[in-house]
Amino acid sequence: MADDITRDLVVYLQSISYSGSTSSILLSNPIDIFIDSTDPNLWLPDSVCNEFEKAFGLTMDNDSGLYLVNDTQNTELLNSEAEVTFRLSDVGTGGDAVVITLPYEAFALTAKPPLVDNSSYYFPLKRAANSTQYTLGRVFLQEAYLSTDYERGVFNVSACSWEEDSQEDIVEIMSKDAGSSECSGSGCSSGGSSSGSSSSLSRGEVAGIAVGAVVGFFLLLGILLFYIRRHRQKSRNKAIDPRPNVSVLTGPVHNGGPPESSLHDEHDSLPQSAFWSPDTLNDSSGLTASRNNGSSGGSGCHENSSGENELDGHNTQIKPVYHELPGSKVPNVY
Repeated sequence: MADDITRDLVVYLQSISYSGSTSSILLSNPIDIFIDSTDPNLWLPDSVCNEFEKAFGLTMDNDSGLYLVNDTQNTELLNSEAEVTFRLSDVGTGGDAVVITLPYEAFALTAKPPLVDNSSYYFPLKRAANSTQYTLGRVFLQEAYLSTDYERGVFNVSACSWEEDSQEDIVEIMSKDAGSSECSGSGCSSGGSSSGSSSSLSRGEVAGIAVGAVVGFFLLLGILLFYIRRHRQKSRNKAIDPRPNVSVLTGPVHNGGPPESSLHDEHDSLPQSAFWSPDTLNDSSGLTASRNNGSSGGSGCHENSSGENELDGHNTQIKPVYHELPGSKVPNVY
């Protein structure tokens, strides 16, 4: 391949010859020419175009810029069995070469509006301004084909085979990075020549499978270790008594009754207030004072901690007594 990526498929066109009603050499001096499938025309030097005009009786149409061919001329050229032969090589002179022969029928293309006012045959030939325009266009590839290896920077130009009942022979172009044991180049065919051997995985596929297996193994191992550790932690928690938590503070008990033992002691003779406290057991005078204070208060209200007056059932106001029961520690519950 050429270094210029815009014109990379360049070959030496050693010669062009014509055969039909007469024979002639259309190109005798080799030229570098680019093979381009995006352009339908042959772009050749002026001298070569002049020789094509003589051989095929072509005339340039000034309006369309095409070599138009009328129906009568087209029929005559078909009957003459005219052919054009291109000799291509990778060197200017001598060396190995491939010969591509195109019949006139391959050049008989049809031009339609807006290229022309009325549909007509035309010969796909263009005059190149300089060597950078020399091109074998798509018309040339009607009888030739390309196989290109961009990785290695090489390509092949071959003549089409029109043999009937010919067998398909597809050749795979392997990557440069493929192993030496794998098939490569023109000696590797994907046809039935190696049907007896089984296909093998590439190195990349094998490496991918190996990495996936290792990752999967460690993932399963991590999950297993997590569950084992969790099970052991649960067993350890069951075997060890939990440590006690901080003391639970008990709140005040309002207007609670006396302990059962105190109901049968020496103070049974004292009248029991609806609001009991240890002070009433130890100091009966206090209770009386409380009652007297309540009765002497008349309609006056004694305000307790909640802001309300409480009576003992005999219209006597008393002061609520709060007693806090002893608390106890409770164990933690997990």
